[in-house]
Amino acid sequence: MKRLIISALAVILTAGISFGQSKTIQKFHEKYKDDRDATVVTFTGGLFKLLATVASLDEQDEDSQVISRIADNISSLELVSIPMYKSGFKSEDIAKMRSELKKEKYEEMMTLRDGSDHIYFMTQGSDSEIKNMLILISEESDFMVMNVNGELDLKDLAYLAKKRNNLN
Repeated sequence: MKRLIISALAVILTAGISFGQSKTIQKFHEKYKDDRDATVVTFTGGLFKLLATVASLDEQDEDSQVISRIADNISSLELVSIPMYKSGFKSEDIAKMRSELKKEKYEEMMTLRDGSDHIYFMTQGSDSEIKNMLILISEESDFMVMNVNGELDLKDLAYLAKKRNNLN
């Protein structure tokens, strides 16, 4: 499962999938951001602007241009991870969170399960653009929410997915 989580992180950081902050996620973040047992990581838009600038330097390389456009449209990435056993957060709370997110017009784009571990990819957006993507990662002992703010063109994501598949 750890490899699955690391792969999900790598995809998000390299492909630049984006999402905004819902009321449900904001409430979760506010509750746990100062918890001494929580892990909170924030990447600001400046980091993504730097990545976009570096990638855009190679004007002849289409891959670099796509990565530049994606990174340029990310304003932040935030991760909050809590230990389930210390926080009192239960699997029922995850189900409730998913239900509340669906009421906020989030759609489950993909789910992964490995034993009792689950990963939920939830998005808002249109046919041509992803807005507000969340990744909820539930393991036996930890729960993590990844929240990347920004907007992405689906054509850029499809291009990267196609390129990645051609490398395998």
